[in-house]
Amino acid sequence: MRASTELHGLKKDLLIALIAILVVGAVCYGLAATRPPFKATESHPFSFAAETVHGSRVVLRVNGEAVSQEEFEAAFRQLPEQMRRQFASEPGKIAFAEQLIRMKLLEQEARRLGLQNDPKVAGQIQAQQTDVLAAAAAEKVVPQPSEESVRKFYDANKERLATIDVSHILIAYAGSVVPPRNGGAAPPETEAVNKALSIYDQLKHGADFADLARKFSDDETSASRGGSLGPLSHGTLPRELEAQVFRIPTGHFSGPIPSQFGVHIFKVNARGTRPLEQVRAPIVERVRQEDMARRVEVLRKNAKVVFDPKFFPDTTKPPAGRKPS
Repeated sequence: MRASTELHGLKKDLLIALIAILVVGAVCYGLAATRPPFKATESHPFSFAAETVHGSRVVLRVNGEAVSQEEFEAAFRQLPEQMRRQFASEPGKIAFAEQLIRMKLLEQEARRLGLQNDPKVAGQIQAQQTDVLAAAAAEKVVPQPSEESVRKFYDANKERLATIDVSHILIAYAGSVVPPRNGGAAPPETEAVNKALSIYDQLKHGADFADLARKFSDDETSASRGGSLGPLSHGTLPRELEAQVFRIPTGHFSGPIPSQFGVHIFKVNARGTRPLEQVRAPIVERVRQEDMARRVEVLRKNAKVVFDPKFFPDTTKPPAGRKPS
């Protein structure tokens, strides 16, 4: 059974590939919905409820080899989300079981051929096992962050959690992502910039930003709201725009800023910070990752590691700035 355990790590990619082929045209659902005109029986009946593998009940047997509920559910979780939804019903679960049976049959055939001893296959199995066990260890040894550590991270990163309430006026140009609002041909970029400069001049002389957005902006959705894009956080805008927009003082507007979408004039209406409850989940994950990294570095510092100098020749060289002893 050791070989069976080792080959389990290879199932993920093969499972997804095989199932993707078999579900084309909803074939799996057709198979699952079609019941055979007879009921298969075991020659030696036994109770599934009484059998377990590593503490998990046996839900399936393939040529006598047990498949536990944990293995079945782990294989199911490896499917893409859309495919998991397709198999969520009871007929879908049976259809998925049929495909898992086929994977088990391939695994058994691989063992019969001795493929678990092939160096490349053995390396893949070991790499998969490392991933699974490392993730399990991280989950076990790294606790959930305390409320104090979460709040400390939040307070230290309020600048990155800042939001700005933004409006803009967008002028389309030939080749920009956003087309002209009237459906006509977009002008060259230089003409679009000149039009934006004319609007900018009106703003400097006291024109109302919302009125000009409704009249001129080619972004139809925001134009109907006076150009309002609502509150935006870091990472919402394209990188080339974000740095410039976040530098605009509150209550002020920018000059024309070209982008792939068109030529913008931005106005920052207000500033704020997202409340902790809105960002708690990503902060908890970030704090856990940092804690995990610290713990792993402690393990690395105390680990005895020996490199093969032929495979890792650089390890025989002294670090930069240090002379060999």
